[in-house]
Amino acid sequence: MPLLVCRTCPRDRTDTGSFGAALDPLLTGAAGRGVRVRHVPCLGGCPNDGNVAVDGPGKPRVRFSRIAAEDAAALVEAAVAFDASESGLPDVGWEVPDALRGRLTAVTPKRVG
Repeated sequence: MPLLVCRTCPRDRTDTGSFGAALDPLLTGAAGRGVRVRHVPCLGGCPNDGNVAVDGPGKPRVRFSRIAAEDAAALVEAAVAFDASESGLPDVGWEVPDALRGRLTAVTPKRVG
């Protein structure tokens, strides 16, 4: 189950990529819980910094913005719960952690056909 971390956040400043570098050491236990951290070029959350998403086969991509290093544990919990859910739909088949609820910025369904 991938946890996608934007590697260009914040793209409009000189510290591009510092977000992912700060988050990585705090996500070290994620692999032991079945969560694979992947750095991706962009999650389309600009101009908000700190974009992270959960994604899985047959489920929507769910993006969170304004994430900081102290949100690492909540992100891992969210990813594990997302993976265990059948639909991946926030608050329908998957309970979004309270710490992340106000920062959910996109739910993108998969294209069909």
